[in-house]
Parts: sequence; structure tokens; C-alpha cells
Amino acid sequence: MIEEKLREYDDARITTAIEASDHLDTVRSNLARLLGPPEPSSFTLTFASHERHTGEASTSFVVNAMNLDDAARILAGLPTWHEWYLANARAPDGQGADVIYLPEQSHPGLPTRGEYVDLRSEQEAAAPPATGITRTAHARPTAPGASSPPHPAPAPSAARTSH
Repeated sequence: MIEEKLREYDDARITTAIEASDHLDTVRSNLARLLGPPEPSSFTLTFASHERHTGEASTSFVVNAMNLDDAARILAGLPTWHEWYLANARAPDGQGADVIYLPEQSHPGLPTRGEYVDLRSEQEAAAPPATGITRTAHARPTAPGASSPPHPAPAPSAARTSH
């Protein structure tokens, strides 16, 4: 009789140990997620070019980043941004650039209405291997360098997403 109870006791002990191990794995992975570096999230950056003079909507771009400054830095390095900028930067009078950043329409997350250019897949394809978090101070996308093509096409319509 005692041997039968011993077997039940051993089975219960093994089952409890397995359940505890599973629970500890869950706790460990949750702690690693909470204590590890934060994950980038979506940010919307909005710009108006010559279309604002005719009453058309501004253009919003979405990238994954840690904050708005990081999003601006990332956006400035993407080819589609350079193409859009060069296609829209010419002022009607031919003097200077006609693109302005709209901070009041730039924010964490996706736009709640209208169309936007989703550059997250382009960003992932162009991303170098992660070497740590880069912090920038008050960066905003700037005019592309002289190495850009002189007459690029505007952003592909496939990249525009209606929301």
C-alpha cells in the first residue's frame, strides 16, 4: 500500500515540477521583454509641398522608430523620401525648396484618416544589422545630398495606403 502512495506522490511531484518550469519560463521571457530595449513603433511624419497652395492634402510618411527625432533620421535615409522630396521640392517661383515639415500633424502611431506612404517595409529592407540604440537631438529630414538622381519619379502608388 505504501508503494502505491509513493508512486502517486512521485507522479504528482513530477507534474508539479513541469508546471513550475513552464511558469518560470513564462516569467523569465516576460521579464526579458520588459527589461530589454524597447521595441520601435510606428511614427507618422507629415510634410506639405506645393500641393498646399491648391488646397490638396499634405503627405504623411510612416516609419518604425523609437521617437519622432529617430523617425526623422530614418526617413531622411530612405530612397522613397529622397524621390518624393526631389519631385516636390521645387518652389513655383523656382527659388528654394517648397517643402515644409508639419509638426502638428506628426505623431506616434498611424494616421487616423487619409492616405499615407508606408515606408516600414522599405525601412526593414534597408536596415543595417542592429548595433544598439542611436539617439539624435532634434533631427528633421533635410534636403537630399547631391548624390541623388536629378529627376526621380514620385513615390510609387503601391506604397500609399488608405486608412
